[in-house]
Amino acid sequence: MQQLDTIDLQLINELQTDAKQSIKQLSQKVNLSITPTHERIKKIESRGIIKKYVAIVDAELINRSLIVYCQITLLKHQESDFKEFEKHINSLDEVMDVSYIAGGYDFLLKVIVRDIQEYEHFILKKMSQLKIISNIQSSFVIRQIKNETKITIK
Repeated sequence: MQQLDTIDLQLINELQTDAKQSIKQLSQKVNLSITPTHERIKKIESRGIIKKYVAIVDAELINRSLIVYCQITLLKHQESDFKEFEKHINSLDEVMDVSYIAGGYDFLLKVIVRDIQEYEHFILKKMSQLKIISNIQSSFVIRQIKNETKITIK
């Protein structure tokens, strides 16, 4: 981990909790004046520790209530197949998260769609285009217990 002091860690944790806090609010929380607080945040950003700031949307409130985890197995483990898969999967808006994993499958996808019909369309029209896929195993989320974006650092 890059060298961070306790104030840097506090700032990162605070920004992960609420990135819309003003510099003034943040400076009060870490007991620094505004200018040094701003400089520290800019330094943290320039080092790439904070990648970007985003708004987290409630998927159900925008009619995206079906969460599906897809385990994908490729036919062959060739570099060209992995690159083709990555290029294709990065073009799909329904795919929220992709991890290359060890174990019985090659990739784990988190897909968010409106309903089962939209998921069927996703599989039949978008995923089946890839002839390099040998297997797709789907697991449907019944209820989400925890969905956190904050990485607590100490």
